[in-house]
Amino acid sequence: MKPDDNQCFRCGESLQDNPPPVPKGPELAHLVTERPEVRPMASREVAHEASERRSPVKAAREQDRHLERKEHELAEKEKAIVASVEQLEDDTRSLEDAIKRFDRDDEEMRERENILKQRELQLESLANKLEEAISQLETKPDAAGDIERLKQLSEDYSTRIGEERKRQKAQLDRDIEERLERLKNLQAFMAAAAAVSVTPREVEEPEAVQEERRELTEEEVAQAVAQLGKELEGQFGTPLQHPETAVISTKDERLDFILGGGIPVGHVVIVNGPAGTMKSTLSYYILHRAAVKSAKRSMYFSLEQKRDSLIRQMERIGMSLKDTAGGMVVVDMVDLRKATANEPGDWRAIMMRYVRNVHAQMPFDFFVLDSLESFKSMAQFEFTRESMKDLFDWFKELKITVLVITEKPIDILYQSVQGETYLADGVVEMQMKEFDDAKVYRWLRCVKMRGMQNDPRYYAFYHTGTEFKFSLPLVDSGK
Repeated sequence: MKPDDNQCFRCGESLQDNPPPVPKGPELAHLVTERPEVRPMASREVAHEASERRSPVKAAREQDRHLERKEHELAEKEKAIVASVEQLEDDTRSLEDAIKRFDRDDEEMRERENILKQRELQLESLANKLEEAISQLETKPDAAGDIERLKQLSEDYSTRIGEERKRQKAQLDRDIEERLERLKNLQAFMAAAAAVSVTPREVEEPEAVQEERRELTEEEVAQAVAQLGKELEGQFGTPLQHPETAVISTKDERLDFILGGGIPVGHVVIVNGPAGTMKSTLSYYILHRAAVKSAKRSMYFSLEQKRDSLIRQMERIGMSLKDTAGGMVVVDMVDLRKATANEPGDWRAIMMRYVRNVHAQMPFDFFVLDSLESFKSMAQFEFTRESMKDLFDWFKELKITVLVITEKPIDILYQSVQGETYLADGVVEMQMKEFDDAKVYRWLRCVKMRGMQNDPRYYAFYHTGTEFKFSLPLVDSGK
């Protein structure tokens, strides 16, 4: 111990004479510093407490991710809605344009009905004048020859007037059918019935009908006899010809209308289009109907597809070769090789001799060459414009109507140095049109047909399984 120590450091006994009393019980409470009880925490409780501290952060992050997903979904839905609205606006504009075109066609139809009625009245007026001339000449004994000549002229004109009326009626029926078909398509697009009634306008009688009847003089009768033919030809618009000898009908009214009445005898017509446009099917269709319904003989010469394959393909769509009763001959390169095994010359010359020999034994009216590109490849020389002209002239020497199938794009065909489109008498263009609705349609138009008033507009067409259907499309253009 040290001199100033008050307490033993070992036992704690006080070394003072009078040590201060040690507080007991509650008196000691204010002298004792309270310390919190410290005990170790279990690891599970620590993990739980840490998890409790982290859970708000985790929940906030999950909430953010959820909101991001919702925002993305809403953005996608908004894009889809905008695209649908734009598509709906495009469809609405297309329908409005189609309705406008329909209205224009409707107005044109009424005008044509008006013109047809006027023409009919004028023809009747001319016929009445001719009858008056005959009745006045009958009173004169020295006019027997003129009477006979006028009667014959009257019969001829009556026959032609009847044919013209039938033609006008058929054309009017086609136009009405076309309008009804387009109206039906509009109804399908608009999902609503649209009743369209066409009331022909009243036609005023021409002055020729309103004139008072009076007795004709001899000079007027002579003038009527000399000029009546010219007047009627002026009414018809083209010189009067017998249709049976001038034009071969395809026996499809709508196709005849597009071509201007049919295909003139002796014409060489190009049928052009890419693969899949049904060029061969349409050409076969024309020959088959001409053989079945008009007893026209024909030859289909295929340089690419085998004969049996072609016949089976056409039979599946209702064009059996047996229905032609031998009026249609289908030939391919295999048949040509067998028939001309020992003949000299290149295949082009051999094929031409073969066709001439068949035509001499069985004269035919129609001929299809499928295709021109294959025919050119058979020649052992460069095919020039002169070669093309010689080929077309050779067809004309046979006096047959020819359909030549080609496969070039129409723009390239127009620029061809061989001049197919210029040397040919007619050009029929066939295309595949693709539109915004991802649908593909086949279109056809008659670019030219010499000597005919063809319709150069595009027509949408399809095959029903038994025949072709043609109609004006409801849209202007495709891609």
